[in-house]
Amino acid sequence: MEQVEQQDSASVERRVGKRHSAVLLLGKVCGDAPGVCLVHNISATGLMARFVNVPRVGESLSIEVRGLPPVRGTVRWVQGAKAGIEFDSLQPYEQIFLHEDDEGSVPRAPRFAVTLAADVRLGDRKLTARMIDISAGGAKLEVEGEVVAGQAGHIIVRPQGVSIFGTICWTHEGRFGFRFVSPLPIDTLASIVERR
Repeated sequence: MEQVEQQDSASVERRVGKRHSAVLLLGKVCGDAPGVCLVHNISATGLMARFVNVPRVGESLSIEVRGLPPVRGTVRWVQGAKAGIEFDSLQPYEQIFLHEDDEGSVPRAPRFAVTLAADVRLGDRKLTARMIDISAGGAKLEVEGEVVAGQAGHIIVRPQGVSIFGTICWTHEGRFGFRFVSPLPIDTLASIVERR
């Protein structure tokens, strides 16, 4: 159920510190039933995002974005599908813009654990696989049969029948990474995550 809290623009726009607009980061709403959001702007004290499952004013939640661990906060306002979250503590939000962290690793978008059947089509070959996790840009799958890094094809996620084109980017002991040609729309990703 969607709750809309109307506030005057002065109170909605009240912020502390520098805020980056139009970052458009995928966010993972953590919890027993993970959700998906699209972060439009972020600062050390909070963020504004568009939610598939809109939270309520006063609700406490935890959101993960690339470069940051899950961050706890409180919903301060809701307008349509957008909501403003005030973090419980200051966050080093600049990390979301880094190409590498302090350990030399590339920060990546949050991944959603799933257990879904998928068909893998590589040229004229069709394999049955199990999807282990997914993000907007790729997925990890487990398959019986040989696949080779660099092969292009598509996967069909069951039971939705969502077809996603991409390339195998790595293989290891029956598992492989599949990088999508283009990022999944937030609603498509949410529909897959909800079926987990």
